[in-house]
Amino acid sequence: LQAENSTYGDFLRIDVDEAYLNLNHKTLIYFTTLFKLYEAEFYVKADDDIYLRPDRLSSLISRTRKSPRTYLGCLKKGAVFTNPKLKWFEPKSWLLGSEYFLHAYGPIYSLSYDVVNILNAIPKGRLRMFLNEDVTVGAWMLAFDVSHEMSWPLCQNNCTPTAVAVWDMPTCAGLCKPDVQMKVLHDNPACSGRVPA
Repeated sequence: LQAENSTYGDFLRIDVDEAYLNLNHKTLIYFTTLFKLYEAEFYVKADDDIYLRPDRLSSLISRTRKSPRTYLGCLKKGAVFTNPKLKWFEPKSWLLGSEYFLHAYGPIYSLSYDVVNILNAIPKGRLRMFLNEDVTVGAWMLAFDVSHEMSWPLCQNNCTPTAVAVWDMPTCAGLCKPDVQMKVLHDNPACSGRVPA
């Protein structure tokens, strides 16, 4: 990775402790750092264990939208995890009620320029953090009165001609076995867009 970054400069390094319990802070720092470095219509957060078609992603996010404040993703609702033995247990569940509000799954979503501008303007330490990053970002989006946009191409379990992101939702928060599945997916003409020989 260091050699590639030295050659192409295509990695962004941010100063944050790498830990699951710090994912909310990492995500916030990621978006605000991008905002300070690059002016873009949308800022995308994508995990490294999904199969992503960047060419299709750019087409998806370049579409005209009704609102300048847009939250684009594979949206969901569901019961709040109140059992401490479950992976996605939420210690602050008492603040949420019995069902989560509409929010994007964590492996991939995108925030428009205006949304990240709001995030960037809020003083450090002023945003509520839940345990889970997807819920935390979703809560911020409610406060910012954004337009929630469900994007099915980001919610694919298999390759299709319109799939932007492929992952094993909702079984895993990404591909269950990315070290094996990435190569298989990339070799699949339906994923890579290559015509078989």
